Amino acid sequence: MLTSPSALLSSGTTHMALETAAFAVGGLLYWRGGAANTVARADAMSRLGFVAGAAAGAAIGSRLLYVLQYWTALSAQPWPMWLGGKTIVGALLGGLIGVEVAKRALGWRDSTGNGFVTPLLVAMVIGRLGCQLSGVADQTYGIATTLPWAWNYGDGVPRHPTSLYEMVGLCLIAWIVRRPRFAHEPGDRFRVLMVTYLLMRLGLEFLKPPFGPAAAGTLAPSLWGPLAPIQWACLGGLLYYLPALRRWLKGRGAPGANPRSATA
Repeated sequence: MLTSPSALLSSGTTHMALETAAFAVGGLLYWRGGAANTVARADAMSRLGFVAGAAAGAAIGSRLLYVLQYWTALSAQPWPMWLGGKTIVGALLGGLIGVEVAKRALGWRDSTGNGFVTPLLVAMVIGRLGCQLSGVADQTYGIATTLPWAWNYGDGVPRHPTSLYEMVGLCLIAWIVRRPRFAHEPGDRFRVLMVTYLLMRLGLEFLKPPFGPAAAGTLAPSLWGPLAPIQWACLGGLLYYLPALRRWLKGRGAPGANPRSATA
C-alpha cells in the first residue's frame, strides 16, 4: 500500500501551491498559444471577455455542484462551509455556460472551445496532483480497496487513488482529442474533451463515497437516487453534447456539416 506524503508535508499548502500553479500555467498556455483557431484572431478585449466568462462561470458552477454533492452534510453546517469546496465537473460545465454568455454579449459567433483544450488538460493534471497529495481532507479520495496500488491518504485505510486514475485518464484524453476523426468541425476538440472527461468522471465516481463509507471526520456526499449529483451533472453535460456524439458515431464529420458548429 502506498502512503500519502501529506504526513510529511503540509497538505493544504501543497494543494494550494499546485492549484495556483494549475491556474497560472493554464492561463499562460491559453494566452500565449492555447487560444487556437478563431480565438487567436480575436482582439485582446474579446479574449479577456472569454476568459472572464469562463472564470465566472467556473467559480459559480464548481461551488454550486459542490453544495449539491454534499447537500445533506452541509445543510447542518454554517454557511461559510458552503463556499469551501469546488468540483471540476461543475467548473467545466459552469465555464461552458459562462463562455457562451460572454460570446453573446460580445456578439461573437465562432467557436472558441479548441483554444481551451490544452490549457485545461495541463491545468487539470497539475490540480489533480495536488488533490492526490492532500490526504482525505481534499475529499477526492476513493473507497477502500485491496488492490496492490491502494493508497493510504492518512487515515490508515487503503483506498483507490482516484486522482491518479484521473491523471492517467487525462493523458489518454489528450491523445484522443488529437485524433483526426474528431477534428472536422470547429470546436470538435473541445467537445471531445468534454465528452470523454464527463464519461470518465461518471464512472470514476462509483469508486468514491457515497458508494462506500466516507473517511472519518469528513463530509459525506449525498446520493440522489442511484447516482451522486456529480454523476447527474455528467449525464446532463453528455445530453448537451448528444448531437456531436451522434455525428461521430455515424462517421459524419465533413467540414461545415453541422450548422451549429459555432457552439462551444
